[in-house]
Formats: sequence, C-alpha cells, structure tokens
Amino acid sequence: MKKRAITILVLLVSLVSNVQSKSNDGWYLGAKVGWSNFNLLKYTELQSLKHDQNINAPVFGLFLGYEFNPYFGLEIENDTTGFTPHLMFQKSKENIQANNVQISTKLSYPITDDFRVYTRLGGMMFWENLTSKQDLTNVFSRHSLLFPSFSLGAEYIFNDEFITRFDYTWKSSVENLMNLSKPTLGDAVISFAWKFGKSNINDMFNTYSPETTPNKQYIALNENINFPFNSTELRPISYDKLKKIDNEINNIKSKNIYITLSGHTDRLGNKEYNQKLSEERAYSIKNYFTSHGISENKINIQGMGNQYPITDQVCKDIESRSLLISCLAPDRRVEIEVSADQ
Repeated sequence: MKKRAITILVLLVSLVSNVQSKSNDGWYLGAKVGWSNFNLLKYTELQSLKHDQNINAPVFGLFLGYEFNPYFGLEIENDTTGFTPHLMFQKSKENIQANNVQISTKLSYPITDDFRVYTRLGGMMFWENLTSKQDLTNVFSRHSLLFPSFSLGAEYIFNDEFITRFDYTWKSSVENLMNLSKPTLGDAVISFAWKFGKSNINDMFNTYSPETTPNKQYIALNENINFPFNSTELRPISYDKLKKIDNEINNIKSKNIYITLSGHTDRLGNKEYNQKLSEERAYSIKNYFTSHGISENKINIQGMGNQYPITDQVCKDIESRSLLISCLAPDRRVEIEVSADQ
C-alpha cells in the first residue's frame, strides 16, 4: 500500500512539473482530510455490510484538478481511509487501509468572485478491484464494484491562488442505487489546494522580458483589475494587485514609462451608460496611481464600454439574470498596460 501511495504522489508531482509553465490553464493541486462512515478496516466485506452498522474512520487524500471555466472542471483523486497499524500490532491482514481512486466532474456556481458552491459527479473504485480483470469485466453490471459518487460543497479562494473548501460525498454501489437503498459510504472532508495555473476568471500577475533592441518601446507588464456589478469601487484584493503593479513600475529601469488604462463593462445596460461606467472605472485606477506619485501625463484613459467582452461563448445561453451577472464578472474590468522605452 505504501508503495502505491508513493507512486501516486510521484505521479501528481510530475503532472505539476509538466504543466506549471503553462500560463493559460486552470490547474490546481490539493490535499484533503476528513471522516468516513463505513467499515473500512474490513472493507473486503463491504458488500455484506448491514445498513444499521455505523463504523467510522479518518480519510486522507490528494487530488489534481483542471478548471476549464468558472462553471466546469475535472478532478482525479486518491483517497486512503483508515489508520495504518504498526506491524507489531497488526493481528490480521484485514486491519489495513482502504485505498481508492476517484474521477469526477466539478460543476460550480460562483456566489462572488471568491466564493462558490459546487457539486461533483463521478465514480470511485478500490485499487484492488482496478487490478482485478474479473472486477473490471463486471464494471458495467448490476454487481459492479464501481461506486458512483455525488458531492455537495463550498469553497473560498484566497488571493486568486489558495483554495479552502468543505464538502460531503455520498458513494453507493450500483446495486444499492438500482434498489433505491441508502448510500453505502459517506465522507465529510475539508480540503486545501493551490492554483498553479491561470484560468479565465483569475487574473494572475504577468511580467514580460524586455527586448534587447536599444531605444525600442516594450511592454513591461499587463494586468486586469475586476469590479463588482454596476460599480467603480475597488475591492481589497484589487489594492493588493495595484500595490504589486506599483512596485513593479518602480523597478523598471527606464525614465520613460507609459500606462494605458482600458475600462470595460459587461453587456448589461445601455451603450451610453456602459461607456461612462467604463471610463469611471479607468479613472478610479488612475487616481490610485497618481496618489502614489505617478504623473498624470504618463497615464492614458480609454473607455471601451461593452465592446470587448471575454465571456461571449461562456455566457451566451444563460437566461437567469443573477446567474448571468455572476458569469459576466470577468468582463467588468480595467486592463492595465505598462510600457517603457529602453
């Protein structure tokens, strides 16, 4: 079991190493700990477990996920349930951990830019069953050892990078589902994860290397600042990003620095109102920079209104207004471009 767990850990780490350099994806890696309510110390007898038995034990795991957009993602995880007894205390081979792998889709609903509720739908199998040809042959039968799973949970994202979440997962055998029996297993879990890629809704800090051609203008950095619906107010996380940009500007070794602020809105509202709102959002960023010592004549303002959305394909079929407002969040932004002459 220990060798298998080490192999899984190495696999997850290698996946991180291979994809970490990609700046436009939404990868995240995490660990989980919680409590499970099935007879895991004798899990080989799981099929004969009676409904009135209530045996609990801890569950630990690692998971790797990819977020395609704010609403849809995929996850793979390896869970270990139960304690590892020391060899001197192990009286029988039944007292071992239960190890399983689970693949699931993750469907999320953003309540705010940082807080979401979600559900996961997938399937789980114990590693022992995955290595058995007979068990794999029966995977689509009534007596399949594949356990369909369903999770409900909520998560909060700190600084666009660190995730904490809590969820409860129901797992039931195919036979129990067909008989409309109650779920066989249940896990209550708290998880912590790190987003090491960039997704459509997370504007990560991005710097560009200067070109080597003398006296040629180059892009120093790009960044987006997002705004609440129908507002020009800067959120606390926006101040953190602006502080990073200000520090980066101060580190640029050039006296000729130019900042272009392009304000944008979502598609809700009329054209004239959105034009004005986009300009006011850009001015709120300009006011920050000028209050931190950057000359006004170095800053150019552009109000783009709702002409250049970035959520067209994602949000085009949404009819619910509240859901649409959440989906259009990435459009409510000011794009900051800092350029300089060498």
